[in-house]
Amino acid sequence: MRCPKCLLCLSALLTLLGLKVYIEWTSESRLSKAYQGPQDTRPGPTPASPEPTLPANLSARLGHTGPLPSAYWNQQQWRLGSLPGGDSAEAGGCQAWGAAAAAEIPDFKSYPKSLRRFLLSAACRSFPPWRPGSGSGQVASCSGTDVPYLLLAVKSEPGRFAERQAVRETWGGPAPGVRLLFLLGSPEGEGGPDLSSLVAWENHRYSDLLLWDFLDVPFNRTLKDLLLLAWLGEHCPGVSFVLQASDDAFVRTPALLEHLRGLPPSWAQGLYLGEVFTQAKPLRKPRGPFYVPQSFFKGHYPAYASGGGYVIAGRLAPWLLQAAARVAPFPFDDVYTGLCFRALGLAPRDHKGFRTAWPADQTADPCTFRDLLLVQPLSPQNSIRLWKQLQDPQFQC
Repeated sequence: MRCPKCLLCLSALLTLLGLKVYIEWTSESRLSKAYQGPQDTRPGPTPASPEPTLPANLSARLGHTGPLPSAYWNQQQWRLGSLPGGDSAEAGGCQAWGAAAAAEIPDFKSYPKSLRRFLLSAACRSFPPWRPGSGSGQVASCSGTDVPYLLLAVKSEPGRFAERQAVRETWGGPAPGVRLLFLLGSPEGEGGPDLSSLVAWENHRYSDLLLWDFLDVPFNRTLKDLLLLAWLGEHCPGVSFVLQASDDAFVRTPALLEHLRGLPPSWAQGLYLGEVFTQAKPLRKPRGPFYVPQSFFKGHYPAYASGGGYVIAGRLAPWLLQAAARVAPFPFDDVYTGLCFRALGLAPRDHKGFRTAWPADQTADPCTFRDLLLVQPLSPQNSIRLWKQLQDPQFQC
């Protein structure tokens, strides 16, 4: 008599277990369907079309089509309509996003100090120009008859005088259709010497520094990109191409101009050109410079061009600003640019002439640069020596 009861209990247990699995499966299926976003959006970029678009929901286009990860960035991107604007002093202003991040990320206090500081102010993207006490030194706008074909927008830091001077004396020197600008934060710094007077003199001497009043630290490099895009829209909207590069890059400017002028129009309109990484993942080593906690971001990075140097079409500046208002902040400037391009449905184009991990032992031979457009990093001394060798009319390989 006890066997039939055992069989009955076992049958009931199996029924309950099957019901539980079915409920979990249907719940996950509903979550997956809800997270896919509009059905007319594609999960990846559309390199065939140079025309940017911004769908109503960006999560699917940014590659998140499965179950929604619990990481803060992924959750924010799914919910985000647009980042808060306004001054930080206003109620619900830009610092509200950072305060919410600190409150909602369970292990926020364990994050490195630099990452915590970035997140607390990551939505604050409106900063006034930095000017010396005299109020002079504003960079001139592009005039109607002097709009550059190629703008060299070089990210620098206030104390890197030698790097900037090396660029001026080499690949960033005066050339038809080319203009040079350096992108910097405040020279007043934090915990270091006040470089205000030196930077003010430099800008008075050369008039090529775009200065903003924010703390110039590595995680604020994205601010330089976004403020440059806004400056372009107001002061230089007709520029054809913009090279965004680090101040330790070396560019064969004539060769780059020749390459850009030979591009098919369909490529040039949506151009995002450089050394492209397509399989990059977040690094989880806590003390590393590119550390990304699991609680902040899960998934793969989009295809992106290395921040050492890449070229974009000038016409995309207002589009990229629109995308940046709807892409959740990310600490690395080149990854964030890749996210914004992917949000627009545009893909980067890889060029073998962009080398942003240049080995120091190959710098001595100028012939190694024969087929390259940009290399990084190079010291100021090596940049000047190499430029002189390449400019020598008797130089041969």
